[in-house]
Amino acid sequence: MERPGASWTTFVAILLVMMSIPASATAEDNDNDEDQLYGEEEVERPDPPLRRPVYDAGRISLGVDGVFSRTSARAELLDSGHATDTTRFFRVDPWVTVGVVDHLHIGLRSGLVSRRISQEGGDASSDNAIAVQPTAVYFVRVTDRFGLYGELSPGMYFGRSQRTIPPEEEGDDPLEDEQTNTLGFVITTGAGINYRLSDGFQLRFGLAFNGLWGRERVEVDGEEHSLSMGTTNIGTQAGIRYTF
Repeated sequence: MERPGASWTTFVAILLVMMSIPASATAEDNDNDEDQLYGEEEVERPDPPLRRPVYDAGRISLGVDGVFSRTSARAELLDSGHATDTTRFFRVDPWVTVGVVDHLHIGLRSGLVSRRISQEGGDASSDNAIAVQPTAVYFVRVTDRFGLYGELSPGMYFGRSQRTIPPEEEGDDPLEDEQTNTLGFVITTGAGINYRLSDGFQLRFGLAFNGLWGRERVEVDGEEHSLSMGTTNIGTQAGIRYTF
């Protein structure tokens, strides 16, 4: 015959063991049991698709591009000669475009163009100009995120520079730097890759051709001189854009 005290002792021991089991372990076991019961498995879900393409008609894009390169430039001198020099070329310009039809955007770009101009006696000065160019960009879709682009932007530029006037006779000191005005035609073409970071933001990287042909006007002893100048180069182009 069992003693009542032994039964109570056994019951209390079992209760203590059950209370010592962690709740998390019990919950995990329940989850595993449910998965086995209903056959549910964790499925890796793909990223949500992007919205309509950035090159669709009616979409507006804002951006900024930068180009840096070294190139050859040719400039006319006051003594009727010409000087050719390997020079630096830099430009940065914001732009805005709107899709007129699918894949084709048109708009306007306007920004700073900086280059070095050769002068008499081996001297040189910096010509800083503003370029204003209508632009057309054509897009080719490769994937949802990758695409190719090509662009064409003809326009005009105008700016200012300085020129050291050489002395009339050998041994004389040169005249002070004279302010000059520059004006001419500019054309930009380029092609590259357009990578879509999100629904709106994109990165652009490619090659760009820049050509500037114009004239530099300077007044010496009351006489105005108009000197021709030209710069052409191919450089790397990088930029960022946002499409609404």
